Parts: sequence; C-alpha cells; structure tokens
Amino acid sequence: MLDRIDGRLAFLKTELKITDEQTPSWDELAGVIRSMAESHNALMQGMLKEFEDGEFLKKPLPKRLAYQKTHLEARLEQVKAVSAAVEKLYAKLSDEQKQAADEIVLPMMGMGMGRSGGSGPRIMFR
Repeated sequence: MLDRIDGRLAFLKTELKITDEQTPSWDELAGVIRSMAESHNALMQGMLKEFEDGEFLKKPLPKRLAYQKTHLEARLEQVKAVSAAVEKLYAKLSDEQKQAADEIVLPMMGMGMGRSGGSGPRIMFR
C-alpha cells in the first residue's frame, strides 16, 4: 500500500489541476495522507499479528472491546486530520476543481466515495 501512495497522490494532483497558488495546501493534504497511510499500515499490521497468533481471541471480551475502541478512536483522529486538510484545500479550488474533487475517492482505505456512487475515478488503498 505505501509503495504506491506517491503515484496516487501525483495522479490526484493532476486530476485536480492544482495550481502553484494551491500547492502549499495540496502539499499539506498530501503530507497528512502519507502520514495517515503509514500509521494506518502500522496499526493494521499490529492487529493482523494479534489475530494470526491467536492472542486477540484469548483476551476477555471487555479487553477485546477496549482494543477495538482504541483502534476506532485512532482512525477517527486520522479522518479528522484529513478532513481539516481537505477543507483548507477545497476552499482554494475553483468550481471546476471542486466538481472534480467531489468525484474523487481519496487514497486512504476507500474514504470519500464520490457522488457518482463509485463509478468515477477510484484511488483506494487496501
């Protein structure tokens, strides 16, 4: 997943026709997405290890739920960070760029399905 993020971000930048004036906001969003992808990847690897070695299912129910809650809270914080960066960039986009942005799926675990119901450009990490 992480080895393709820069290519996917480059594609999105091209699709949105980011201008020089918009580049600082774009760079901020791209940085947040890269960081989120790295932390999400580490989080998922940790979860997979616990599931594969059977340790997760040995935990009592309250600890399993607490584990899930911690992961969901971490994911929520990631979404909040991306949302803040998207809002900064979106405010600087032209109407044409906003229309393109509304059809895009961000490169982060399928977030942001476009208005086309998924038939538009798709860029997802899984």
